[in-house]
Amino acid sequence: MDTGNKYLIPSIILGLSFLLGLFILSKNIYKSRAQQRYVSVKGLAEKNVSADKGSWMISSEYHLNTIPELKAAISNHENVVKNFLEEKGFSDSEIKTEEIGINRNWYQGATAKHTATIRIEVNTSNVDLLEKTSQQVSELIDKGILITGDRWLSRPKYYFTKINEIKPELLKEATQAARVSAQEFANNSGSAVGEIKRANQGIISILPANRSSDGQEFFKEKMVRVVSSIDYFLK
Repeated sequence: MDTGNKYLIPSIILGLSFLLGLFILSKNIYKSRAQQRYVSVKGLAEKNVSADKGSWMISSEYHLNTIPELKAAISNHENVVKNFLEEKGFSDSEIKTEEIGINRNWYQGATAKHTATIRIEVNTSNVDLLEKTSQQVSELIDKGILITGDRWLSRPKYYFTKINEIKPELLKEATQAARVSAQEFANNSGSAVGEIKRANQGIISILPANRSSDGQEFFKEKMVRVVSSIDYFLK
């Protein structure tokens, strides 16, 4: 048998195996590179909502010299404030004496021996009534109740507690908006949008509906906002 013919068939098999290997390798390299082609986009969704819960803290201070005087002032404060709130339409279960404190004034130049603080809070689902009543606080002043506290403490606050009810709708809209952006990019680059590579739903935030820089707690009308970040494969 010719020596050349003896090695011909194995050489052919080896060559074909080598070519097949190159083909598979190049295909995998192409596939790998194709999988590395993706676009990162963001999708925005916003929804206007109204607060469904509210609270209002009514705080006062009394500077007097004797404990009996302070007790009388605190008792009068409780009666006047609670009657005022009940007359406006709030139930007894919505009104709570949150804090009562009496301190001895040791500092030099004190005009009274003691300072008493009292805070009464109303918590309600009737946010419209809360808003209306808080605007009539001058009636309490006419009754001898002096309102104290900083801007954060003395203003009514409004809350939206139904985030979970609107969350699926928001995320759906944000995802759709992100895909529109990805499709626009793909069209401009001569590609097509593929599957999602990575997705981050983003943090759902609540802002004032009027886009004020103030805290959203002070506004009955709010805007719920989510920005989702999504990576799409391009093909």
